[in-house]
Amino acid sequence: NGVGKTTLLEALLASAPNVPDAELREPRTAIATGLRGTVRWGHEAQVGYFAQDYRESIPKGITAFDWLRTIDGQAGLEAVRGLLGQMLFKGDDAFKPTEALSGGESARLLFCKLMLEKPNVLVLDEPTNHLDLEAVIALGSALERYEGTVFLVTHDEDLVSSVADRIWQIGHPPGAVSDAKGRYEDVVLSG
Repeated sequence: NGVGKTTLLEALLASAPNVPDAELREPRTAIATGLRGTVRWGHEAQVGYFAQDYRESIPKGITAFDWLRTIDGQAGLEAVRGLLGQMLFKGDDAFKPTEALSGGESARLLFCKLMLEKPNVLVLDEPTNHLDLEAVIALGSALERYEGTVFLVTHDEDLVSSVADRIWQIGHPPGAVSDAKGRYEDVVLSG
């Protein structure tokens, strides 16, 4: 903890297409201050971001259902209800005010948003923090099937083991970043 994982992700996102400023902890100019290097996203990159501190990215004063309708106005009512159902929003839970959502419900609502946006790059910062075991397993299964690129920060070794094929280990030794291709067990546990 405290080695700069979220800062690294936000530095990557400072020049990312279609990531709203409101989803970043710092303004883009503050993130870039003092950093060296350049991040160039491919011209077809569509980035979806799940922030570690995501609660502020969900507006208050609207229902979960209505907020998703603002994300994709072309999505039909049944499609949005079906998506919410897949993410365990049953019955009237879909019409819960966003300010009344628990941490886990808010996280699941953000996953609904990402599914509507259909990004080809996912940047996930500690996505399992407020999820129960069933939801963590479902997230792992979804990421295994995901065909795009995933940048994942997590302390969940089982999740990393199931989805990662390249590991950036940060802070061992302090300030260092090691980059290794391979499965978690081969890269981290064996070395």
